[in-house]
Amino acid sequence: MIHLVDTVGVGGKNHNLDVVRIQTLLRSKGYRIAIGAGVCGDDTVKAIITFQSSFLPKPTGIIEPYSLSLQKLTDNSHAMYEWSGDSCKWPQDKKLSSLNCEFKSKVVILLSRLESMGYLPHIFYGWRSIATQMTLYSSGRSKVKFSFHNAQRLDGTPNSYAADIIDSRFGWTQQAETAGFWSSLDSSAKAQGLVWGGDWSTFRDVAHVQLLPNSKLYIIKQESGL
Repeated sequence: MIHLVDTVGVGGKNHNLDVVRIQTLLRSKGYRIAIGAGVCGDDTVKAIITFQSSFLPKPTGIIEPYSLSLQKLTDNSHAMYEWSGDSCKWPQDKKLSSLNCEFKSKVVILLSRLESMGYLPHIFYGWRSIATQMTLYSSGRSKVKFSFHNAQRLDGTPNSYAADIIDSRFGWTQQAETAGFWSSLDSSAKAQGLVWGGDWSTFRDVAHVQLLPNSKLYIIKQESGL
């Protein structure tokens, strides 16, 4: 079952991340909800009531943590279950599958090129959840509350436009720099037309590569329904 901090809907606490989770689940079941950055508006409430009417004689218009409504909304057949858990611990093929198709094809070539140079490239993060992103933001490990890592399709499944790539022997240690891994990642990424985070002056992110420039982030956020 998807975790909620508190209630969502009529008279609910409607914490932003909780609302985003419920809206994503409702959209995946075909309910039309306007993009609103996690705001619980009339369309969200209407969707909750319509959904509840399929199994509750008197729909309440509110979804509570660990409730029957939440259980029904996050039934095990839902695609989001395939993508649950700590995404940095997923196997490499699953991380690749979490990437946007165009981006994935470029990353596959990038990884092959790094392997040919004698490195052991490893995707640390492909897609990651908004909840994980907020944890990174709060700890100062990211400068944004929404990143290209968080991009998703309207059914809530991953569609990441970014990946963090390390050498599995070195991680983020000084050894990676000494072995020339970051500079090789830089040249390999740019050979595929990708953006390398190591070029950023305000927040140098040497393991990070992405398909699009940062100016496109707001558009991707809208397309993700977030």
